[in-house]
Amino acid sequence: MTLEELSEAVRQELLARHLIVQDGRISSTPDLRTIRYYTTLGLLDKPKVIGQKREYERRHLLQLLAIKVLQAANFSLSEIQARLYGRSDAELEALLSSTKQSPKLQLVTWHEIPIEPGLKLLIQDGWTLQNIDETTHKITSALTAISRLQTAGQETT
Repeated sequence: MTLEELSEAVRQELLARHLIVQDGRISSTPDLRTIRYYTTLGLLDKPKVIGQKREYERRHLLQLLAIKVLQAANFSLSEIQARLYGRSDAELEALLSSTKQSPKLQLVTWHEIPIEPGLKLLIQDGWTLQNIDETTHKITSALTAISRLQTAGQETT
């Protein structure tokens, strides 16, 4: 497969397996740049090079599907790398087939609310506001912490 074919195959498999994640933190399907990035990080095996063409195989597809499943379960890229390193194709398939049964791998949907350029609020699907005063206090505290970080960063430059 070419890089473009691999990206499309991942998208199709995610749809077929009902693993498309609607999450503001991560893309639902990996684009070409993301696939190259994962290869650079070592999350994805390097493709075979034939002449000047790169060839991707079924293993790459399995690795990308596993990455997306683990991202949906809120694992960081370093945690994903540790979990997937050295896994055989059969082990990757087992991970993918166990996704629906495993409570650790439940998909979470996040809604993204832009506040201003560079600042977003992510809300987990199903979350409900319990106490507006308490939530307002927490958001104000977070903004204060952000302001302090920015002030500290300006003092060191």
